[in-house]
Amino acid sequence: MKFDYLRLMLEESRDLASFLEELPDTTWRSASLCAGWRVQEVVAHMAAGHGASLAGYLATLVRCGGSVEKTSEVMARRFAATHSPTEILAAFRRGTTGRPKGPTALVRRAELFTDHLVHHQDIRRPLGQPRDIPEARLLAALHSLKRLSARVGSGARMRGLRLAADDVPFRTGIGAEVCGPAEALVMAVCGRADAARDLRGEGAELLRRRLAAEADGAASRPRLKPAERDAGGVG
Repeated sequence: MKFDYLRLMLEESRDLASFLEELPDTTWRSASLCAGWRVQEVVAHMAAGHGASLAGYLATLVRCGGSVEKTSEVMARRFAATHSPTEILAAFRRGTTGRPKGPTALVRRAELFTDHLVHHQDIRRPLGQPRDIPEARLLAALHSLKRLSARVGSGARMRGLRLAADDVPFRTGIGAEVCGPAEALVMAVCGRADAARDLRGEGAELLRRRLAAEADGAASRPRLKPAERDAGGVG
């Protein structure tokens, strides 16, 4: 099955921007499903990724010791700290009106689309603001899971499991079955333990254990120091 991931990413981004436009500034300070990030940092992460120069991104990557994860956090926190919600939203809109630019041009379009869909839900779920996601987007995200980069971790989480959506026509994998809504499957396989609670089947408990182990490992890792957060250099 083929998908136009660029078109889907742009559509998803427009829907997210429309939702964000209705949020008061105080809600931008609410927690998201991304550990340690508020709504403001989540959107800043996407806005900075689309708006930074490639040279600036690479300079920050070098300062962060080649760690993509640390670079993303530095960029997100720095952009969030120096821009208002209105400015962050405007930057996000500018960056998602055409072909990917800057650092996002280095990301496969399937991964970029799924990243934006997941971050949209990272914001909505804690706010108790569910939505009806178009079936085409759910299917596109589900089909992308096996092809996401290793740093996302979806392939490892899916190992030995059979995913079965109960609201769209999708089945994949061999092993203990994990059943549930397509959105919850995508979110859980992309590392969101909150969504795993919406899943069932003998494989669901295994997936929850994997996510819990990841959370324990993340909690034991040192957090960024203030100086590291200000590593900057993103243009």
